[in-house]
Amino acid sequence: GCLSLFLGLFTIRKRSPVVPFALIVIASAFVATLWTTPTAIEAGTHPLLRGLAMSTLAAYVRWITLIVGLILVLVNAHLPPIEECGEYFAMILFSMAGVLLVSLSNDILVLFFALELVSVPTYVLIALSRTDIRAQEAAGKYFFLGAFAAALTAYGFSFLYGMGGTTTMFGPDSIAAQIHASSQAGFLSLAMILVIVGLSFKIVAVPFHAYVADVYQGAASPVAGLLSFLPKLAGFVGLVQLFQMVGWHNIPWAVQCAMWIIAVVTMTAGNVLALLQSNAKRLLAYSSIAHSGYMLIGLLVGPSLLRAGGPFDDGVSALLFYVAVYGLMNLGAFAVLAFLSSENRELEEIDDCAGLARNEPLAALALAICLLSLMGLPPTAGFLAKLYIFFSAFSASTTSPLGHAMIWLVVIAVVNSAIGAYYYLRWIGKCYWGAPSSKVAVPSRLGVELGMAFCALMMIVVFLFPNQLLIKSIGATRLMTDQVVQKTSSASPSSAPNTP
Repeated sequence: GCLSLFLGLFTIRKRSPVVPFALIVIASAFVATLWTTPTAIEAGTHPLLRGLAMSTLAAYVRWITLIVGLILVLVNAHLPPIEECGEYFAMILFSMAGVLLVSLSNDILVLFFALELVSVPTYVLIALSRTDIRAQEAAGKYFFLGAFAAALTAYGFSFLYGMGGTTTMFGPDSIAAQIHASSQAGFLSLAMILVIVGLSFKIVAVPFHAYVADVYQGAASPVAGLLSFLPKLAGFVGLVQLFQMVGWHNIPWAVQCAMWIIAVVTMTAGNVLALLQSNAKRLLAYSSIAHSGYMLIGLLVGPSLLRAGGPFDDGVSALLFYVAVYGLMNLGAFAVLAFLSSENRELEEIDDCAGLARNEPLAALALAICLLSLMGLPPTAGFLAKLYIFFSAFSASTTSPLGHAMIWLVVIAVVNSAIGAYYYLRWIGKCYWGAPSSKVAVPSRLGVELGMAFCALMMIVVFLFPNQLLIKSIGATRLMTDQVVQKTSSASPSSAPNTP
């Protein structure tokens, strides 16, 4: 990222070298992940890098972030003017680095600053993406709400430090070890609620959801696609780290009830508000809220009690599978909007897509595939993502402290999916059966076209061949599953009344 700032000062044949440099950096980082093994966490923290610990979860997050990051750079390649390329792509690289650090965190201070490293560059990206006054307004709203959410998160972490007397998350002298030895359940519940509410800003969940429509509409389409993935992934990984630190079997019942309510309200509010939208970017914004509600189901289920558990009974692996699929299908929809936009006119209204199948049949097909995946219909990867999330909740209904409330959560989620199908199908119908509008000259943008095609193609490929992504997502929770099995098998009913 720092080198990108420096390279932005130069041009080669009136072109900036930053875009190919960013692609090389991300590809090199991906190759480097092939030589790392997630074993350091089993022995505690890294001997040289205190506050960081490698894990199977970190390996998965690296894999997903760097693959989607390549597509993000391609889709954004045409957007900034030459004189702003250095700053623009440096912000993308810094935000990606923040996501990677969130997954490696073994210290609540490192985790907090890593979460902010994800968000702060995005404030700049929104303002840089367009000269429209709406982009400046969106950046201001996003910044002030982000600062408030960060304060809540830091306040929650301060309670965890007060109870544990340390900032280390995992290990024999960690916060978790001190909390387990104490009886401060009230303070633990308060700390977790504060952190959950603060991270709701990242994952776009209630009560921090109101900003998202204005921000997505104000930002350029490729930046909105970035906002829908990187902060959301970081927020969910941060929540997984928090729950793993406290111990899935030690999460207070009040916190689980609060999570259940947040999941229901989030998915319902997102779908109902999306029904009222005629603006494509605002529709995708509220859709993003609804999908966060579905993903919260996996977080509420937690890792499987079985060492060989799969996504049907492991909520965390189902969540990780879902967020990877969501990142591609949502980015694909925004890439189509970017493909159809020009420098003087950005496509925003759903009515602007009327007759798209006649003017741009390949773009209409890519959009339809991504929307069908967001809807959760076969033969797309979104169908498998929802299937795994919903079945994991069914499998947890007999062991979770919430009991049959988990079944009701799935019923509510299925009803919400049916509601969501209406506005996705309405958009697809406009593309294929709407009266064609005047044809707009679409500029040639190779990066956007490649990103759009890749996202749509992967929705079909992952549906037909899901094994590789499934193996990665299940492997990401292997250490969590082992720890849950060890602790629940050694706990007595009297000492752990909430243990399944």
